[in-house]
Amino acid sequence: MKSLSITSGANNVGAYINNINLKDIDQNQVDEIKETLNNFGVIFIKKQNLDPESYQSFAKTIGQPVVYPRLKGLDEKYPFINVIERKPDDKNLSFGSSWLHQDTSYLANDRPRYTMLMGIEIPVGQGNTIFSSGFNAYEKLPEEIKEKIKNATGVFSSAGPIAITRLEREKEMGIKSSESMQAEHPIVKIVKGKKTLYISPGHLMEIKNVNKEDSNFLKNFLIEHVNKKEFIFSYEWSKGDICLWDNLSILHMASEIKKCKRVMHRITIK
Repeated sequence: MKSLSITSGANNVGAYINNINLKDIDQNQVDEIKETLNNFGVIFIKKQNLDPESYQSFAKTIGQPVVYPRLKGLDEKYPFINVIERKPDDKNLSFGSSWLHQDTSYLANDRPRYTMLMGIEIPVGQGNTIFSSGFNAYEKLPEEIKEKIKNATGVFSSAGPIAITRLEREKEMGIKSSESMQAEHPIVKIVKGKKTLYISPGHLMEIKNVNKEDSNFLKNFLIEHVNKKEFIFSYEWSKGDICLWDNLSILHMASEIKKCKRVMHRITIK
């Protein structure tokens, strides 16, 4: 089969993979998809409309799907597919909204690397997913900031500011809230030789291994930095679209949805 057709997303955030049918791909194309994912951080594949079997099978070509502990699986046959549903009468914040974040940054070990979403039911004009490139944000940092954070670590907690969107969802679903988890990670990561920011504002509590007087300043500076419009791409969904991203290099958040229904299928991948 021929090589993939790839075009960059807005602000050079992520890449579209064009003219592909994920039900019919060979190993060379799988390898190209993985390479594109590593190089760009997030990939967008339009109007695939995969059935659960095909969706879960594609996830397994990327890595090992894992059960996400805070959301229920689709059913016993497809435990890795989580249903994220926003109902028209929901008044709470949308799950994963309001704060850019990198999924499961609060886990010390064995963190899932990738997150994948597929649009099942999409409201018109609402429900975009916001992506910010850690690659681009790091590249544009002032040199003095790069020097200050080169050995810095972040303290990340599941009880960070974004936790409110999870707690509300757990309450709705009748899931008992788990104890908070906390971990420390370097805030500068290297993916395929490229440096990227790993700061997950929705989970970041503190920056360590920097001068004490710099800690709060750097935390606030970096959070503001990754939210700059020049690093952001707001992805507008269509039914059947797939977005797949690397949590080491891409930050994301859901945009707010009001008085509309939105259904997504999510898979978490190591």
